[in-house]
Amino acid sequence: MKTRWLFLLLLLLPLVYAQEDDILKTPLTKRLANMNVSIGVVSIQELKSTFPRAYELLVKSHGEPKAYDTHHLAVALWREEKDNVKYLSDYKVEAEVRSPLLRAERKPLTKYPHQYGDNYGGWFQMSDKGLYSINIYIKDDKGKVLRVNFDYFMQ
Repeated sequence: MKTRWLFLLLLLLPLVYAQEDDILKTPLTKRLANMNVSIGVVSIQELKSTFPRAYELLVKSHGEPKAYDTHHLAVALWREEKDNVKYLSDYKVEAEVRSPLLRAERKPLTKYPHQYGDNYGGWFQMSDKGLYSINIYIKDDKGKVLRVNFDYFMQ
């Protein structure tokens, strides 16, 4: 898990220190008014074979993946505060994953601990090749919902 998340962190660190315009161009991170939203997608097969400890920890947080689930979707909510990254965990987060065949699955994501702060995640069926539409719904304690869309190309 540490290696995969270290990779994700290394992917995110340049974004944190990049200029504002650079973050907007990055396909895995979107900037909102009060936070940044980053996603990561990894196959369950890769988790099991390369990062078995990470897989075990995710199973503890999310439960066993269903027979048709093929990937783990991770969502990080964060912002920069005084030259540090602060992960945000006081939200309810849902994800809708729409396949290239327009099959959609929407479900709440489970909060799980990460070395640098809490993330949200869940298991999804992403077995089709092509362009996926991933919508992230972020609900605050006042009931306000923000929607962020990502396009993710599965090869």
